[in-house]
Order: sequence, then C-alpha cells, then structure tokens
Amino acid sequence: MARRADIPSVAKADYAFSAFPLFVRSMRGTMTELPREGALKPLAGKTKEGKPYARPPAVEAEIEAVLEWPLPKAFALAAAGKLRPQTLVYLMRNFRPNRPDPKYDTLVIAFFSRLERAGDRMIRDLSDLDRERVNDLVKDKALWLIEADRLDIFEMSFKTGAERLYYSARAVVRLRSKTEVSREDLVGPDSDLTGEEAADALSMVSDSSMPLAEARTMLNQVLEMLNEKERLAIFYVLQARMTETEAGAQMGCTARNIRYLLKSAAAKARATEERARQGARERDTR
Repeated sequence: MARRADIPSVAKADYAFSAFPLFVRSMRGTMTELPREGALKPLAGKTKEGKPYARPPAVEAEIEAVLEWPLPKAFALAAAGKLRPQTLVYLMRNFRPNRPDPKYDTLVIAFFSRLERAGDRMIRDLSDLDRERVNDLVKDKALWLIEADRLDIFEMSFKTGAERLYYSARAVVRLRSKTEVSREDLVGPDSDLTGEEAADALSMVSDSSMPLAEARTMLNQVLEMLNEKERLAIFYVLQARMTETEAGAQMGCTARNIRYLLKSAAAKARATEERARQGARERDTR
C-alpha cells in the first residue's frame, strides 16, 4: 500500500503519484471490461438513522449509461471531471486492474483532487500547518478506504464522505495542537450544528425558558470540564453526524464506550446547570 510520504503535495488541484504503481498492484482485480447485467450491487453501510446507504436515482442512471460505453471512454470522462464523483468512485471500485494501468491511475488522481476541493471549505480557517496536517491525515485514511474497498459512503454521497474524513482529521489535529477543544472547534462556522442545538444535545437546557445567552455560557463551562475523549465523542456524533459505532471506529473503542462518554458529558452538563440555578436562587433570596 502506498504510504503518505509517497503522495506529494497538491499542485494545481492534482496529484503526481511517484510510487502509485505499487499501490495499484496491491489492489488485485479481475474485471477488464464493463459488465452489462446486474452491475449495481446494493451499497454496504447504514446512515445514522439506520437506513441502508443508497445511490441517488440520478447517480444510478448515470452509472447505467456509462456501462454501455467503452472502458477507455468511461475512464477518460471520469478522470476529466465530466461525470459525477459517485460514478468516478464506482469505476474505481469495480475496475481495479491486475497490473499497473496509467488510465486507472488517472481515476485515483481525480478522486484525490475532488476530495481536496470538497474539503477546502472545512479547513480554510485553519493555519497553513494545520491544513497540511489535516490533508495528510485525510490522504492516509482515503488510501486505506480505497485498498479496503470501503468507499460505499462516497458512492452514496461524495460530499458526505468528504465531510466525514475532513471533520475527523480536523478534530484530531486540533486536539493534538491544543490542550482543549473550544466550542468554536465543535461548532464551526460551516457547521449545521447551532449553539442552541449543541446545548440541547448535552442536556443542558431542560427549561425552554432559559435565555440562549445563558445556555451558551453554560455550554462553554461544560466544555471546559470535559476530557479530550468526551469532547471528541461529542464532535464525532453531533457535528460529524457519525453513528456511535462509526465514532468508536475513529477513536479505537466500542460503541458502548462512546455511549458512556456521551452520558458522562451529559452528567457534567446537568451538574453545571444545577449549580447555575442554585446560584441564581441564592442571589434572588439575598
């Protein structure tokens, strides 16, 4: 398998894989021509809601059309960015060569180019050094996913797959470079998770009449009390929208441990809330 060091930095949104033939040879396959029947197998994996991964109808229609073309044409158009990224991923997964093939190499190069473009908005607020570190982690993980044929989420939604990799890598880099993760790290400017949603998720707001400003203050107080594992579990489950099993895989623990970390964080949140309310009652009686 290719190592991260084998992949130089991106130049003009492209990769030059100096050691890429070694990586291609490690991915054995037997398909040499496009299949005509029964090509679209169901995807493995499930969403956080428990629904099986499924390709959008437009993606399935495009793949079925591409299967009628000569293989060189399909590769060329996918590598040139003329097809949907999910179709590119489908071709990568189903037409791995038995020997080094420059045409196949262009597919993987295009995949990494698209992956970096998709992740750019998620790391543009980081320093140059942290962006480089995030991109390195993403490349490592993506190479493993390719070799292990674990790209189902990318075939369902390339955007979702990219977000999973980049949010995870971003969290790791931030945890390594700082002793604590701030609320801004957990709820970034591009996140769908708002301050009030985060507070509610931590069981901080049991009384809907609590002012939002007070809830946010309490959220920051709770985050200061959490250990790194608790913060990371919250990040994966709430912002990256992973299942507990997926979060456990990222952190090297079980889904049960993730549930324990979330419950521990919630307990600290409730304790903080109770102390705040007790303090308010004492002030009112003075």
